[in-house]
Amino acid sequence: MLKSNWKIRNKSVTFDAFATEYDFAATLQSQNDFFTKNLSSRKGIALDIGCGTGILAFELAKYYERVIAVDLSAKMLDLARQKRSAPNIEYIQMDASQLALDRQFDLIVSAATFHHLPNLPAALDAIKKMLNPHGKIVFLDNISEVETPATIGYIVGAARDFIPDCSQYGFRNASRLLRFRVSPSWLKHLASDRYLSERQFRKIYGRCFPGCYFVKLGCFMGVIWEHL
Repeated sequence: MLKSNWKIRNKSVTFDAFATEYDFAATLQSQNDFFTKNLSSRKGIALDIGCGTGILAFELAKYYERVIAVDLSAKMLDLARQKRSAPNIEYIQMDASQLALDRQFDLIVSAATFHHLPNLPAALDAIKKMLNPHGKIVFLDNISEVETPATIGYIVGAARDFIPDCSQYGFRNASRLLRFRVSPSWLKHLASDRYLSERQFRKIYGRCFPGCYFVKLGCFMGVIWEHL
């Protein structure tokens, strides 16, 4: 285990504040299909960067001999260990922009994490070096034509989605989801996000992973690349 230093603790406070409700929402709205449909041919060891409460890591553990899952938030990792532990999963507290893992991986995944990184091209180059020959990169992240959307847009969107969510998840779950989406801690977090546009996303990821292909999923963009 990597011991957290003061920088990690300081940066993880925002995530810790909403970890429990984030886990509820992420579990309800899991998008693991994008990843499980694009697994690597070799099923040795997988890396999940920004694993949150371990939803994707736990799914990958069904396919891979070993899964390393890293996240900045101690509270997120506590929930992951409590709810989604497995003999072949190792959860590590670590900053995704300063990965220090002396090993190679057959699959490297990440969901909605990289828009937080201060120097994305450098981080992607470092991650690329950790991939085994014939390994696979599968990333999914938010995109927006507005770098930081206005908070009021998130509030309006949450209210708009309430009735459809009631139909899909039931009134009680939809109500809890709405409260999370308009909670001060979550809105404060969203106000700090910096998103790439679709054009910027394609340019940065395409430059690092030549020959990759992209999949647009609503307000998310996926990138898939195999190390041939």
